[in-house]
Amino acid sequence: MLHIWLLPPEMTGISLSDMYHLYIYVFLWRIPKSQNRVGKPFKPHFMSNAAQAPSRSKKSQKSVANTVNLIMVVDTDVIKKTYGPNSGQNSACGLNHHEGINLLCPKANYVGQAGGVSDPANIIFSANLQDYVSFWATTISNNSDDAVIMYNVLPNSNNPNVFNPFQSNEETMSGAAVPSQPNPFPATLTSQTFYSYESKIKSKGTEAFTIYFAIYEVDPNNPENQILYGCYYWDPTIQVK
Repeated sequence: MLHIWLLPPEMTGISLSDMYHLYIYVFLWRIPKSQNRVGKPFKPHFMSNAAQAPSRSKKSQKSVANTVNLIMVVDTDVIKKTYGPNSGQNSACGLNHHEGINLLCPKANYVGQAGGVSDPANIIFSANLQDYVSFWATTISNNSDDAVIMYNVLPNSNNPNVFNPFQSNEETMSGAAVPSQPNPFPATLTSQTFYSYESKIKSKGTEAFTIYFAIYEVDPNNPENQILYGCYYWDPTIQVK
């Protein structure tokens, strides 16, 4: 006679699932071989609860490229005094020594000045492959007196190796913060449009290119308007590390 003692699982150290399989095994072991369909002793397969749990793999988050912003701050008084006016794009004047140009980037990306020369228009900054670089432009009066508009960014080489082609971007924010009047704070939310030139980095290295921009000044005959003063360009060397 076979005696089966039913002990609580916590006294045996066996899970309920394994104990269930053990009881079935003992029961089938007592069945005569003639009643065993396959004619062989039954071999139980014990599975722990952990083994039965479905596997779950975490999806890796999609990599999001960063944007490195570079702003060109133009001292228009220096350029106007050095080069004077011109008639526009077809007469664009090059800045021989980058007069009046200051190129700024985030402190976290700033490495130094290109070529070791004290030229605030040539900088070295760090960026990763597939990061975006956005060029912005303004004057030291924030375009409220003289204004600048950047209208082209072209590589000096026919085979650029650092940047993909630059393109002009327009972004309109419907609730941009501007100072209220007569008290600037809290701000008033209004529609504002922002313009930049953007490219995606394809390789680290050094590249020279030309940035074209126009200067507008206040119309002396109508102070409510700004009129074209002239077009200019400069050729920075940007090193991406």
